[in-house]
Amino acid sequence: MTCGIRAFSSYLKDADRFLEHAPPLAALDRCVGRLAEVMGFDSAWYGFMGWGPSGAGGGARARTHGPCAVMHGTATLNLPGGFYQAWQAMRHEDLLLDQISQAPGQVALYYRGQPVQTDGVAAMADRYDLGAIATATQIRPGPHGSLFLACYRNGGATVRNWNVDEQDFLYAAVEVLDRRIRDLTDRRVVTGGKGVELHVSAAGCCVFGGTRLRALGIDTDGPLRYRMQAAFRAALACAGSLVVDDLGLVITATAAGGDDDSGLRVVHVATISPASRLSPREVEVATLLAQGLTHKQVARQLGIAPATVRNQTSGIYDKLRVNNRATLVAALGATAADRSA
Repeated sequence: MTCGIRAFSSYLKDADRFLEHAPPLAALDRCVGRLAEVMGFDSAWYGFMGWGPSGAGGGARARTHGPCAVMHGTATLNLPGGFYQAWQAMRHEDLLLDQISQAPGQVALYYRGQPVQTDGVAAMADRYDLGAIATATQIRPGPHGSLFLACYRNGGATVRNWNVDEQDFLYAAVEVLDRRIRDLTDRRVVTGGKGVELHVSAAGCCVFGGTRLRALGIDTDGPLRYRMQAAFRAALACAGSLVVDDLGLVITATAAGGDDDSGLRVVHVATISPASRLSPREVEVATLLAQGLTHKQVARQLGIAPATVRNQTSGIYDKLRVNNRATLVAALGATAADRSA
């Protein structure tokens, strides 16, 4: 199998097509699957790995006391469930992390028949029939991490090892995919500029979308970083919309799928609008009040009692910090008109 310039060019065309027609993370799955066909490996583990001084969030420090690896989100190709948890159990014996921390610009290699072993790596290789491993990534400064891809050839110590051309092909593919996926996700805006879509880890780290988040006045690398991470974790825990008053944001998280501690989650972040403080019924009442309807007219239109409308009006005024119709209209602004339309 040839891993030359023409093969690499053809692979990039396939990757561009996947990225054009699928969401970034789904496209990444297809890119890894195609790479397995091109390079001839049986399975893979991939995702986004950050580097820092702390082992929080599933981190693993290399045995040579190099930088600490923190997994932000991972996925697998042709591997059984629980692979991430198995790695966590032996992460402090990971020989590949040692190599990456010492030579970040090279592909880290492991061969089941090599003389240098650790009990953890050997046990994991035997458990999953991993004969030859090649891992490519970069050590990028900052909390967001970079794409890593660990490719596996099955068959124990008899399997073919990785040649130089395959190593170069793998490293270049990971480098290009990391950049293109990051560019695509960072510029993606949700619903006509009314918010931004982010990809965050279970620990609340914003892996993708930080560039657009800064357009809302939030810098995930600045002093608000840890408050944002806590807000993301809270939104992920409730798997719904969370109003964060002190940050002026509404964070909406999708329900987690698969393992609780692996994979990236999608969250939508928008600045707080008046309507976001109200329940759906309160939005209906406030919209009609802002149009000039009386309590009786609102009650008749919504099919509820006038006393209920009066009680809800009091709650609306409290939430929006207004005290009359004029200030209610000013607080709602275009929101009421949009809801009415």
